[in-house]
Amino acid sequence: MLEASSASDRFGSFVFKDHAAGKRQSLRVFYFLPDKVTADTRIAIGMHGLDRKASDFRYVLARPADLHQMIVLVPEFDMEAFPDVFAYNYGNVRPAGRDAEVLPREYWTFGIIDRLFKQVRDSLGSRRETFGLFGNSAGSQFVLRYLALNGAIHVDQAVASNSGIYLLPDLAVAYPNGMGGLDLDAVALDRYFGARLTILLGECDCDGTASDLPRNEEAMAQGPHRLARGLWHFKLSQGLATSCGGQLAWRMEIIPGAGHVDQKIFDRAIGILSGSS
Repeated sequence: MLEASSASDRFGSFVFKDHAAGKRQSLRVFYFLPDKVTADTRIAIGMHGLDRKASDFRYVLARPADLHQMIVLVPEFDMEAFPDVFAYNYGNVRPAGRDAEVLPREYWTFGIIDRLFKQVRDSLGSRRETFGLFGNSAGSQFVLRYLALNGAIHVDQAVASNSGIYLLPDLAVAYPNGMGGLDLDAVALDRYFGARLTILLGECDCDGTASDLPRNEEAMAQGPHRLARGLWHFKLSQGLATSCGGQLAWRMEIIPGAGHVDQKIFDRAIGILSGSS
C-alpha cells in the first residue's frame, strides 16, 4: 500500500485488495507522487483505455500532475480479471448477454474507486475528502457510468474524454446503453445532470475507420466517429435535462488539434482536476 514512507518513490505500484476486483479480488494500482506531498495535496484517479496499459497511462498523467503538484492513482483493470467491456467499461453491473441479470451492487466495480481513495488517503495521512476522476476512451465510459449510477459524493470534479459510445441519460433505455432497469429514479437522473463533469473531445478524433471504434447499432446511431458522437451526446443531454425541468451542469470542450490518445487531452484533464482552470 502507498504510505507516507513511500513519498520518496515518486513512481511505483502496489496491490489493492477488494472483494469486487474480479476472481483474484485484487488489482494493481500505479501511482505518481509530486515532489512534495502534504495533507492537502489533491488526488486524481485515472481510468485507462481498453488497452489496459495502466502503467503507461500513469506516466502520461504524471507530467501535468507534477506541474500542478497532484497525486495520481491508476488502477489496472487487467484482461484476466476484467475480460470484456461489461466487466470494465460498464462497471460489472451485468455480464454480457441480452438476458443477463443485474448483479448485486456489491459486485459493481465502481465502489473499488471510492474504497481505493479512502485507503490511500488514510495511509498518507491526507485531509482530502474528495478526489478528481478522469477517464479517456474506455475509461471515459467507466467514468460516465460511475457518475450516473452512484452518489459520487467523494468526486469533486470529473473529466471524460473521447468516448466511443455514450451512456444515454434515459431511464427508459436498459443498461448498459441507458440507465434503465437498475431501480434508478428521477432523483438519480437529476443528480447525474448536476454532476461537476467536463466532456473533452479531440478536434481530430474523427476517424470513422479506427479499428477500436465501436460499430454496433447503438454506437452508429450516435454518429460516424468519436467527435460527432460526443457532440451529439452533449446536445441530447442538454435537451433531456431541460425536459426534466432542470439544467445541465456539465461543460464541454473541444481541444484543438487533439486526436484520440493525445497528451493535449491529458494535460487539459489534469488542469481541470487541479482546480486551477
